[in-house]
Amino acid sequence: MSEGEYGVINLAHLGYPVPPTVPIGREWGTVANGNFGCGTHSTSGKMAEPVGNQYVVARPVYSENSFGEEHKKVHRYHKTFLDHLRVCFRCSPQKAKNIATGLLPITSWLPAYRVKEWLLSDFVSGISTGLVAVLQGLAFALLVYVRPGYGLYAAFFPVIGYFFFGTSRHISVGPFPVLSIMVGEVVTKLVDEESFGNSTSTTSTALDDEKIQVAATVSLLAGIFQTLGKIGGQITNTNIADLVTALVILVIVFVVKEINERFKAKLPVPIPIELFVTVIATGISYAFNFKEKFQVDVIGQLEEGFKPPVQLDMRVFQSCVGEAFSIAIVGFAVAFSVAKVYSVKYDYPINGNQELIAFGLSNIFSGAFSGFAASTSLSRSGVQESTGGKTQVAGLLSAVIVMIVILAIGFLLEPLQKSVLAALALGNLKGMLMQFKEIGVLWKKDKYDCIYEPEGVKIFSCPAPIFFANIDFFQDKLITAVGFNPLRVLRKRNKALKKIRKMLKKGELQMTPKSFICTVNGLNDSDEELDNNKIEELDQPTNMADLPFQIDWNAELPPNITVPRIDIHSLILDFSAVSFFDVSALRVLKATLKDFVRVDVDVYIVGAQDGFLDKLERCAFFDEEIKPSMFFISIHDAVLHILVKKNEVCSPTVKPMKEMESSDHYIINTNGDLRNRAYTVRPPPRSPLHVSSNRRSTPLSLFKRI
Repeated sequence: MSEGEYGVINLAHLGYPVPPTVPIGREWGTVANGNFGCGTHSTSGKMAEPVGNQYVVARPVYSENSFGEEHKKVHRYHKTFLDHLRVCFRCSPQKAKNIATGLLPITSWLPAYRVKEWLLSDFVSGISTGLVAVLQGLAFALLVYVRPGYGLYAAFFPVIGYFFFGTSRHISVGPFPVLSIMVGEVVTKLVDEESFGNSTSTTSTALDDEKIQVAATVSLLAGIFQTLGKIGGQITNTNIADLVTALVILVIVFVVKEINERFKAKLPVPIPIELFVTVIATGISYAFNFKEKFQVDVIGQLEEGFKPPVQLDMRVFQSCVGEAFSIAIVGFAVAFSVAKVYSVKYDYPINGNQELIAFGLSNIFSGAFSGFAASTSLSRSGVQESTGGKTQVAGLLSAVIVMIVILAIGFLLEPLQKSVLAALALGNLKGMLMQFKEIGVLWKKDKYDCIYEPEGVKIFSCPAPIFFANIDFFQDKLITAVGFNPLRVLRKRNKALKKIRKMLKKGELQMTPKSFICTVNGLNDSDEELDNNKIEELDQPTNMADLPFQIDWNAELPPNITVPRIDIHSLILDFSAVSFFDVSALRVLKATLKDFVRVDVDVYIVGAQDGFLDKLERCAFFDEEIKPSMFFISIHDAVLHILVKKNEVCSPTVKPMKEMESSDHYIINTNGDLRNRAYTVRPPPRSPLHVSSNRRSTPLSLFKRI
C-alpha cells in the first residue's frame, strides 16, 4: 500500500479527547470513537493498544480491487447438483414427520393445545372476532359489487381452510378491503349489467349469479396462483340520510377506538363498538322505516343456508389471468406481513411457503362455494389478538359465529343501511389513516436519515435483488432519485455541440480573450432536424477535441441552446442488499452506468456481495468506461475517495486544517454535511512530472450578443 492511501476518522470537534497521533509501524492513526460505523475491517498491525476507553484505528480507503489484493480470497467448496439430489431424496423418520407437520401444521400445535389455559381466551376472542367478521363480510361484499350475503361466505370458508393449513396463531382470515376492490374491478369489467335489461326479480337473480360466478372464479384462480372520477360524477346523487348516518357512525367508531387504544391496559376487552352501532342502527332503521321514508339502501333479504359449489366458467379464466395473479400477490403480501408482526411479538415461527399454500387452498375453498378472495384484515386480527386469542381455535369459533348468521339469524340484519357498513369499513382503517402522525416522531428520532448526503453526491440504495422483471423499475427509481435522465441529457448535449460547431463554422460564434461573442440570436434549426441524424451518434460520449474551448454545461450557453443542468458529480449505488443479478439486468445496468459516466457523473458501487465482481468479469461487464475501480467496500470508503478526488478540501463548506506534526495531512471538516463528523485524509503525493496542453482551454461561460 502506498503511503498516501490511508483515510482516518476523528470526532475531535464533537468534544471527544484526542490523544496525539500514535505511530503503528509505517502507518499512523488518530483516535476514532468506537460507536462510529465506519467498518471493522481489521488487518495485522493496524490496531494499537487501547487508550482509556478508546482505540487507535487506521486502515486504507479500500476499493474492491485494493481489498482483494491485500486479503486473498479463500474459495469454499460448492455443492454439485448431485450433492443436492442426495440431500433431497434422503429420508428418515424425522424428515418424514417434519414433512407431514409442515404440510398440515395443525398436527403439530393441536395435540399440544392447553385447554385450561387457552380455551376461555380463544372462546371470548372467537366471539368478538366473529361478530366483526360478520359486519366486515357484509361491508366488503359491496366493494365486490355482489349481494352482502356473499360476503358471509368469504368470511367463513377461508377461515376453515386456514385453520388446518396456516401457521400463524393470531391473524384473522377473511375479506380485505383492497383485495375486495380488486375483485370488484374484475367483476365490473367482465359483467355487462345492461345486457340483463330491466331490473326484474328474474333478471336481478341472473345478474347476481353472473357477478358471483366471476368473483368466485377470480378468487379460485388467485388461490391457484398462491403458490376516483366516478365519485366526482355522482356526488350530486348523494343520499343525505345515508351521508349523515355514515358520518355519525364514523365519528362514534373513531372516538371509541381511540378510547380502546388509550385505556387498553384497564379494559378487560376492547369495547365492541361495531356490534353496538350495528344493533342500534338496525333497530332505528327498522323502527322508523328508513328504506321507505328516506329511500336509503339497506342490506335486504339474506339467503339462508349455503349454496352448492359453483360451476366455474373457463372463459373467465382466460379473461382474468393477469388480475388474478395481482390479487394473489397482494393478498399474500398483506397476510404474511401481518402474520410476521404477531410471530415476532409472541416469538413463534411462521413458514412463508406454508402460508402461501394455506391462503391458496383457502381461496380455492372460498371461490368454489360462492365466496371471493380473502386475505387478513388488520383490524380484525387486532381484535382477535387484543381479546386474548391464543391459537386459530379463536378463528374457528369466529367462523362458527358467521355460520350462525348464515343459517339462522341473518334476517335480523335486513333493515341495516349499507352506509353503516361503509362507515364501519372505513373506521377499521383508522390505524392506517392515522399513520401520518408518525412523521414527527421519526423526524425527532433521526433527522440525518432524511438529509444524509454530501454536496454533489447522490447515494442510492437498492433493497432487493435485480433481475429482468424489475430492472426497468430500478432504472426509473434511480432516474427519479437523481432528478434527471442521463441519456436524455447526453442527447441534448450532443445536439448542442452540433449547433455550436455549426455556429463556429459560419462565424456566428467568436472567442475573445475575455468572453465569447455570439453574432446572431441563435440557430433556427429545430430538434427534429437534428434528430434526422442517426440516434447512435447522439448516444456517444460528447467529444470536444475539435473545439478551441471547453464547455461548462451548467453555465450560460448561446441563445436557443438549452441543456438540462446536473447538480451532482458523483453517484454511489449501495448494493449491500442486492443478492442476485441476472444477465438481462446486467445489460441494462451497464447501459445506464455508461449514460451517467458520459454526462460526467462518476459512478461508484459499494457493498457488492462476495463473488459479484467475478460474475461481472465472466459476463464481460467491464470496458474502457465501466471499470472495476468503481467498486468500493463501503459507502464510507467511496465518500472519502470522492472528497479527495474532487478536491473538496478547497470548497467553501470544507475547511482544511493542517495537523500539528505533519505537513501533508489534512483534517476535512464537513460542517454537518456528513453527520458532523470530521474526516482526516492524506492527499495523494504530488507527481514530479506536470504535463500541460499546448491548446489553450477556456470555459464557455460568458456570451455577448450583438
